Amino acid sequence: MERDQRRIVLAADIGGTSSRIEVRAVPGTSGAESSGTDARTATTEGELLGAATGPGCNLRSSGPEAFTTLAATMRDALGEVSGHEVSHAVLAFAGAGPAQHQQVQRATHEAAAPLGIDASRLTVTDDHLVAFLAGEVGDDGILLLAGTGAVAVTYRQRRAVERRDGMGWLLGDIGSAVWLGRRTVQAVAADLDSRGRRTLLTERVGDMLDLDLRDGLLPPSPTGDVRQDLIRAVDRIAPAGYPAGLGRFAPLPGTVLEDPAAREILDTAIRHFCTTVREMDPSLGLPVVLAGSVLATPGPIRDEVVTGFDAEGREHRTVSSGLPGAVRLATEMAAEMAGGQNR
Repeated sequence: MERDQRRIVLAADIGGTSSRIEVRAVPGTSGAESSGTDARTATTEGELLGAATGPGCNLRSSGPEAFTTLAATMRDALGEVSGHEVSHAVLAFAGAGPAQHQQVQRATHEAAAPLGIDASRLTVTDDHLVAFLAGEVGDDGILLLAGTGAVAVTYRQRRAVERRDGMGWLLGDIGSAVWLGRRTVQAVAADLDSRGRRTLLTERVGDMLDLDLRDGLLPPSPTGDVRQDLIRAVDRIAPAGYPAGLGRFAPLPGTVLEDPAAREILDTAIRHFCTTVREMDPSLGLPVVLAGSVLATPGPIRDEVVTGFDAEGREHRTVSSGLPGAVRLATEMAAEMAGGQNR
């Protein structure tokens, strides 16, 4: 009887706000291995054995316990499969670029070792490549991603040849959920402090926080100063070392399009995204993969960016998650490893 050619792979798409993990049994490609065919031809279809979602895990924005919670999410996904050897695991992180790749890789190996996943069978990458692969536009194109963070990457044969932004919430990430949330509460703070224009965002943020930020009357101001009320509430949502919590406020500018302060925030993000892609590909020769909660979810930013691309005649595709790309990459790498062992 022919031995079972299935392999178990683990794939994870790990953002600053949430993590999604799948464990799959994927068909083997023994014919491809024996003939020397490129492992990229390996199918990514397979039986779903386990899945789990959990908190985000980003060294810059998710807090000090991020990898502890990630290990728990991985354990949940593995479930009863944990007794079987994982042929390969691909964990794609937001914030795992060259600046912090070694730290992320080391912490991931430490989290995965107790689960029986050997470092030699584990690939740590950023979330950009898997999001691009999930778009299935080929090996050349542009990823425009805006979720907790924001980045644009040009790929040639899957190799990143140009990158814009992705510099983190403190130095950039223009148009990301954290950027939008930060700009929103800054506009409210300026309103309350009489440093900026009056904005409807103050009422919207107050409603979200169950505070009367305008007058401090109903309910009564907890501190006696609405500015201090805002400070205390934001500190609870996004404490030091956890700016990802600011993403909670990101949808609010889109709810008051008539408000000048909200419109300015939205227009800045839309203009940035469209200009960035136009500068990276002025000849309209590359397809664009839109990814991340800001650009994959209907709303004024996504709608106007897509309208702009359509007007230019630019090819684009939207992906809701990079997880299919991570599954694809894990399957390919498992096939490559098996092919090397069979030679």
